[in-house]
Amino acid sequence: MTVNQPYKMCVLGLGAVGQRMLEQSAGHPDFDVVAGFDVAAPAVAQTQSQYPNVTCYPSAEEAIVASACDAVYVATPPLYHAELVRLAIQHGKAILCEKPLGVDLQDSADLVSVMQQSGLPHAVNFVFASAPAVQHLQRDIAQSEDPLEHIHIRLHFHQWPRPFQAHADWLSGAAQGGFTREVTSHFIYLLFRLFGSVHIDAVQGQRPSPERAETQLSAFLHAGNVPVTLVATTGGEPQETVSARFLTAKAEWRLENWYQLTRRDSTHPDGLVLTQDADPRGATYQAQLSQLAALMRGQSHSLPDFDVAFQVQRVIESLLAQTPSSPP
Repeated sequence: MTVNQPYKMCVLGLGAVGQRMLEQSAGHPDFDVVAGFDVAAPAVAQTQSQYPNVTCYPSAEEAIVASACDAVYVATPPLYHAELVRLAIQHGKAILCEKPLGVDLQDSADLVSVMQQSGLPHAVNFVFASAPAVQHLQRDIAQSEDPLEHIHIRLHFHQWPRPFQAHADWLSGAAQGGFTREVTSHFIYLLFRLFGSVHIDAVQGQRPSPERAETQLSAFLHAGNVPVTLVATTGGEPQETVSARFLTAKAEWRLENWYQLTRRDSTHPDGLVLTQDADPRGATYQAQLSQLAALMRGQSHSLPDFDVAFQVQRVIESLLAQTPSSPP
């Protein structure tokens, strides 16, 4: 990249999240996706049709090398993250890796070490790292004279995988899928960001068989000194729920639908909207790219590194380890 030119990005994995990166980077001044790779022909065909300026290559290494990219976004299923991150390190590229960092704790610990030793700019794509709603929430909690007494996280998915990811069979399997890795991990990251530590007190979960992803999971945790309840379910009610409530004795903040923040208290019993963006989803993704650009410039940024992502992974895998399959 030269002065005033965007960073060239290579996207490895052109499924739902890869397509989202293509969409969001097209509207961001700091990035230009120039190359892509995916093993699935339909994903490649979709990319070539919708983004003709993106060259798709027959291998990940060719995409990285031939494109002379500045940054690599790893957007494949988790089992392939370590292999592709190591490939990007080998070629000296900045790296944004999709969450979770991995599924095997020892492999991920080794990857953190290799990543740190490389000295390359790197981050993991937890969306709450840049969300305006979370920035507002963090400020309010820090300034509140009324301490937090409880946090309640509620997740519900009528269908898993969700409709926009229905083609991704791996998300329904225990090996690397499930809503705990895919969605709950964002909220565990949020707890780490706000309170610095997360401890599991008790877990109850269920999966239909050892090979299938979990269908429900409930847990008691502590984030710092604040007790947390987590309830996540699938099936039943068709309305999706993604919500976190932060309660004090006199008020509560509600982070709902990922990006919408309200405060409820005696003055605003119906809720005061604290996020004003017309498109909070788009604003969050654009902010994430701006933070990635700041990271690559060596400037202050809000993105979590691999070590933080590994802390999140340890909690997630511990939750899943305590989730048995249903009796026959």
